[in-house]
Amino acid sequence: MDESADPGQPGSPRLPAGGDEPSLSSIRRILFAAEAERIELLEGEKQRLAADIALLQARLAAMQTDLLAAETRLRQETEALAAEIDDVIARRAQIAPEEMAEALGSVLAGAIRVQERRSHDELVEAVSPVLSEAIEIQIRDSRQTFVEALFPIIGEMAQRYIGEFFRELQRNIDARLKSTTSPSTIARRTGARLSGVPVSDLEMRDALPFSVREIFLIQSGSGLLLAHAGSDAAVDSDLISGMLTAVRDFVHDSFTRQESHGPLDEIQYGEQRIVVQDGRLCYLAVVIRGIEPPGFRAELRRYLTRLHSDEHRVLQAFDGDMAGLGGVPASVDGLAAELGRMVPPSAGPQPLPRNHKLFLALAGLGGLLLLAAACFYLQFTVALLPLAFGDDTPTPTWTATATATPTQTPTATATATATPTATATASPTTTPTPTMTSTTQPTLTPSATFIPFSIVTNRPVWAYVEPDLAAARIGPIAENTQLSLLTYAAPWLLVEWQTVGGPQQGWLSLPWVDFGGTPPPDFPITITPES
Repeated sequence: MDESADPGQPGSPRLPAGGDEPSLSSIRRILFAAEAERIELLEGEKQRLAADIALLQARLAAMQTDLLAAETRLRQETEALAAEIDDVIARRAQIAPEEMAEALGSVLAGAIRVQERRSHDELVEAVSPVLSEAIEIQIRDSRQTFVEALFPIIGEMAQRYIGEFFRELQRNIDARLKSTTSPSTIARRTGARLSGVPVSDLEMRDALPFSVREIFLIQSGSGLLLAHAGSDAAVDSDLISGMLTAVRDFVHDSFTRQESHGPLDEIQYGEQRIVVQDGRLCYLAVVIRGIEPPGFRAELRRYLTRLHSDEHRVLQAFDGDMAGLGGVPASVDGLAAELGRMVPPSAGPQPLPRNHKLFLALAGLGGLLLLAAACFYLQFTVALLPLAFGDDTPTPTWTATATATPTQTPTATATATATPTATATASPTTTPTPTMTSTTQPTLTPSATFIPFSIVTNRPVWAYVEPDLAAARIGPIAENTQLSLLTYAAPWLLVEWQTVGGPQQGWLSLPWVDFGGTPPPDFPITITPES
């Protein structure tokens, strides 16, 4: 068909006019029927998807609600389970501590290392009390092991302190030898005693004046100056501290192989000396002139010990910033003031004031009275000594009373004599007439007179609580005191005697008592009469 044919010709289709809207809609429906159907399908799919999305959102909300509930329930169950686990661990630790120790031993070291990296100070603070108590128990239970472990350190420390003590003693003796004995010296010593100044300090001041020039507090190792106290403003403190550290290191490195080595403790140049007191984090260098007084080095040691205890963190963290030292410079100034009070005054003793003279006179009078009282007391004590204490080692004299012992005499026994019998004989025989024989009668021996047995002391003596001269004493017991024997353990007797306060018991030696009268048969001591 030719679509370009003239529309006016018959047989050609008639096109609708431009204003024919229903015809256009029909044409569109005819032309776009498939697309419209597809659009309707898409709209239905969209509605179905929207319904699915709404359903999924509802399910998601329900699942979120269930998840929150499950999380809450899981948290509660976890807390309850943790409490139960703690109880189980506690019971297990009580029942089988060795198994728990084996289980935790493999992870304990790692846990400590991790905690040490995270918080070193907290770990040290938590472990320090336990370690201190453990060390005390170990020292108490294994003292010998600790002594053997610390012997080299303590021995070297003791040698250093003893050597330093004897050096100070030698200096003091030299200073005393330099002092002269004269009326003026005696007067100065008397004045020093009355004013409270030790005579040794006065003698050292007269022998060689002493003064503290400079004090340096220097950090060990780095040589950084921590604090300085002194009157010389021209001194380069930083340079001196660095040089002192270099000298100490040189001495330590040069002589460290010798048997007796230690830190440098003194440098002398001319009339001045640098006294070095070593410490762990810092050390002191004190410039002095003359001989230091007694207790000078001890004061330096006390200061360093106190400084390390109070300012340990500050000294350990010091990196050159002087603002971070806190109270360290002020403590050095306090040390300078303390050492300055140890320097004896330069002026000689002043004439005694009136009240001192009066005190001296009263003290002399009181001394004389005390001396007289002491002499009287000594004489009185010596006079009463034999009566009060007796002789601790009495001469053994044993006096025994002779007693007569009855002797048994044999009793005469009558002997029968044969009676003559008449016998018939062829011729009478003369029979002898019996003769009467006299029988010896027994001789009666006089019986011994019974004398009551007694034990008395033969001198004033002490009794002892044990049969030993080293035991505690009881008494004294006066001479001729009646005693009762309780026990005998040669040569000691446990006796009892009567006192004003009641009966007392004690041990006496055999030579200190006398026996009188007739002893009982069961008496344990054999008494031999004196010849």
